[in-house]
Formats: sequence, C-alpha cells, structure tokens
Amino acid sequence: MRRAAEGLRRRVGHRGATLLFLALVDFVYCYRLLYPSDSNGQWIQFLARILPLWVWAVLWGGVGLLCLLRSWRRRDSAAFAFAIGIKVLWALLSLTSGLTGAVDQWYVNAVIFAGFAAFAGNTATWPEPPRGWKERAWTPPSS
Repeated sequence: MRRAAEGLRRRVGHRGATLLFLALVDFVYCYRLLYPSDSNGQWIQFLARILPLWVWAVLWGGVGLLCLLRSWRRRDSAAFAFAIGIKVLWALLSLTSGLTGAVDQWYVNAVIFAGFAAFAGNTATWPEPPRGWKERAWTPPSS
C-alpha cells in the first residue's frame, strides 16, 4: 500500500497534489451551492441576486474538474489559472458584499479565498523535479 501511495505521489508531483487539493475544495463548494443549508443566509442571498446558485455551482464544479484532470499532466497552467481566478473572484465578491453592506462578516470569505488563491499562485511557480529524480531521505543538519 505504501509503495502504491509513493508511486502515485511521484506520478502526480507537488503541483498535481496541490491541484487535487484545490479540486476537492472546488467540488465541496460546488455541492454547498447546489444544496445550501442556509438558503436564507446573507451570503447565499447575495450570490443568488447576481446569478442563480446552480450557475455558480457549475463554475466551481467545472474548475474542480479541470484541476482534477490536469493534476496528472505536466501542462497544468490553465488549471492553476482557473483555480486562482475563481478564488480571486470569490474574494472580490466577498469584499463587494461587505462594502455594500449586504453580508456581515464578509471578511472571513475574503481572507480564506484570497489565501487559497495565494497558495495556488505560489505553488504554480514551483518547478517539478525532473523525471527519474528520486527524493533524498531527510537527514538532520550536522551540529
């Protein structure tokens, strides 16, 4: 089992693992928009005034699917661009909802999604190690 997990990790790489994580976030948010538990909540009402919730859900699900499919590929720039873009959009929508007074505690969404966008943007700049490169075992620094 451990051998299979290590092989999978090498196949996906650091960038791919980040895309898999972002895909999970996107799919969970897609589900939240399709089946909101707080349909009378300020944030959901704010979003529904802009576009129907199912449209928002399709956007999040589409980005999640793109991240999932590109996590296995070397050419993953589009997945990172869309993952960053939708999270920046969400942070800006949160900021807008706060500036218009439509949503209390808007800053929570804004900070969380801006943070996810920054995380994705940072990871998108990392190069993957060359094929065939094996990680060295960590050794403690000598004193």
